Amino acid sequence: MHKALRTFKSLKLKVVALSVASCLGLSSIATNAYANSYEDIMIPQLGTAGVRGISVPKEMALGDFFMRSARAYLPVLDDPVLNEYVTTLGNKLLSHADNVNFPFTFFVVKDSTLNASAFLGGKVAIHTGLFKYAQTEDEFASVIAHEISHVTQRHIARFVESMVVANQLSMAGLIGAVVMSIVNPAIGMAAVSTTMGAQLQSRINFTRDNEYEADRIGIALLYKAGMNPYGAVDMFKRLLSQQGNINPVFTLLIDHPLSEIRVAEAQTRASQYPSRKNSTNPDYDMAQARILVRYEGLSTKADYEQLLEVLKQNLDKKSSVYINYALALVSFELEQYQNALAYLDKLPSTLNHSLFVLDLKTDIDLKRGHASAAIDRLLGQYRIMPNNQVVVVNLASAYNETAQFDKAIKLLNNYLNKKPNDVLALSLLEYAQSKTRDKCAAMQTRGEIYALSAAYQQSISLYSQALRECSDMLTRERIKARVSQISVQRAFDESLINK
Repeated sequence: MHKALRTFKSLKLKVVALSVASCLGLSSIATNAYANSYEDIMIPQLGTAGVRGISVPKEMALGDFFMRSARAYLPVLDDPVLNEYVTTLGNKLLSHADNVNFPFTFFVVKDSTLNASAFLGGKVAIHTGLFKYAQTEDEFASVIAHEISHVTQRHIARFVESMVVANQLSMAGLIGAVVMSIVNPAIGMAAVSTTMGAQLQSRINFTRDNEYEADRIGIALLYKAGMNPYGAVDMFKRLLSQQGNINPVFTLLIDHPLSEIRVAEAQTRASQYPSRKNSTNPDYDMAQARILVRYEGLSTKADYEQLLEVLKQNLDKKSSVYINYALALVSFELEQYQNALAYLDKLPSTLNHSLFVLDLKTDIDLKRGHASAAIDRLLGQYRIMPNNQVVVVNLASAYNETAQFDKAIKLLNNYLNKKPNDVLALSLLEYAQSKTRDKCAAMQTRGEIYALSAAYQQSISLYSQALRECSDMLTRERIKARVSQISVQRAFDESLINK
């Protein structure tokens, strides 16, 4: 289960030197038309007055704005397995962090450059390239821990406050320019030139102290979470070795040049903790393999056949988990389903219930016409993990495949009551509703999908069409209330973009 949107372009503005790279964010405003009240999306006013302390509601609202913009312009991956992996890892680190004022959202962007970044409101974006270049899970986690620390220490919020006060800027204009520079460089750079001009460019080194603080706290988080604190040092050393090349693949180096002093300080801090081996979590091996096969631009049969041979020739250069899972994925793409299952059988028995394995076995079963077997397997896991995205969307897909649309609708509605911003689940729900010819419900669901990517005109248009299809008076009143919410949200977004 996976989907990408458009081509992501990394931010080149030095203003975002406060995170490991460019500022990104996720976690949209609540969107379930049947669960929200109008008050849920009343947005705090932004301006120059009283900016010395961005409130938690303001910060969360700004993070939500970024996610809508990100979904509109960036290739955010709706891959449930990768989503669950980065969320689990991120929450593992968060459980040991201080000053966590709101839920964080971790998401993956299809971009082969080595990068990750944080934005206001606990929104952390991870490039697919980070999976490719971080050789261990500890190295990978060190970057996530660093980003978490930028948010918990309010580096971004304090940067915004200081720029507004020092340069008499509009906070809305500053936030809007930074966000749009990330998601749409052409618009963003124009906004920067008119809103901030040369004043902003003079603050290139503003966050040097922030970086050292994020290094220190991030290394401590690694250790507290049971990981190897030297993962941060290893990642720094790898980046430092590339610095003289200015390789554009290593986006971290372009926006955040490393110094030997900084690397030495990180090593000193890591050495203060007891020695610990690198993580051996097989999920990281499978995540790397999944990135390679599904998100590195392979498209033709010849591409997959060539990769199959390369993997077979390098059996001793990667872990057996990585190799066998990658071979299973490639075999699936080549429609060699029995071979795919054979490779999965070579994985340790402890991985039989892995989400990575569960997802691929479901794909294989659906292709082979064995949906009932997939449903039986998934129902067992659903009883244990009823709110797990991998389990729910795979089970819903199996129900849709077997024309059990009412079951899919019930399953997805229960899930979306708790996770209303899940675009993949909403898409599956709309499909099931359309198949049952429930235009009233399907139009509302599609309207929610559009609202999550700030496509407000399309969203309101679909809700207006739903009004003509829906006869129930209570439903009609809910639709009207939802349109009012969306209109408020659009006005808030426009207040940031058009400043």
